[in-house]
Amino acid sequence: MPSDPSLHILSSFDSELAQLRIDVIQMGNLALRAVDGAINGLLDGKIERCSDVIADDEVIDQKQKTIDARGMAILLKFNPVASDFRAAVSSLSICRSLERIGDHAVNVSKSGRKILKHGSCPEVGLVKPLFDETRVLLVKSLQSYTNSDADLAMEVIAGDKQVDKLHKQLSKGLTTMVGNGGSDVESILHILFISRFLERIGDLAANIGEDVVFIHSAEDVRHA
Repeated sequence: MPSDPSLHILSSFDSELAQLRIDVIQMGNLALRAVDGAINGLLDGKIERCSDVIADDEVIDQKQKTIDARGMAILLKFNPVASDFRAAVSSLSICRSLERIGDHAVNVSKSGRKILKHGSCPEVGLVKPLFDETRVLLVKSLQSYTNSDADLAMEVIAGDKQVDKLHKQLSKGLTTMVGNGGSDVESILHILFISRFLERIGDLAANIGEDVVFIHSAEDVRHA
């Protein structure tokens, strides 16, 4: 008896969607590694680690191209509907967020290199609480996608407020330092930039959380 063509198509679609998911998870790990490398390079005074993040950004960019191509092929070939459509489209959206996170990690690394080349700057330690909170948010967002956990995704969305709060506090303190003129103004300005980059990474982690919620409930929680 000949096999049912519809079963073959379904099996092929499931396989392609599973590979898309794996690719996005791998890209998430690359983005997290870039963020870690950028900040830890600065905090540990390791310029070479910052340089590695900048050089490795091409790997993240290439991964995005692979995911974009696979995702578009799935949409065109299988024309999925309902939850399958949401899974494919949202995976592409998450991919874009991860690419931008990689870009912000590069920006952190570039500012970090300038600070380290300029000399010792004790104030760099001020970014650690913000980095720690942002990293928790990013890790949770990746876990929510990997484990299909919409509840965890909602925690990420809510947690972005704390990242915003820490960013505002740090920015206010650094701006006061610049105004007082008693510190290394150039380095302080770069720390201000880094604070903003971390805040944006937090926003993008929240965006990933929103996409995970959309996959599972079709609910658009943006700007809610």
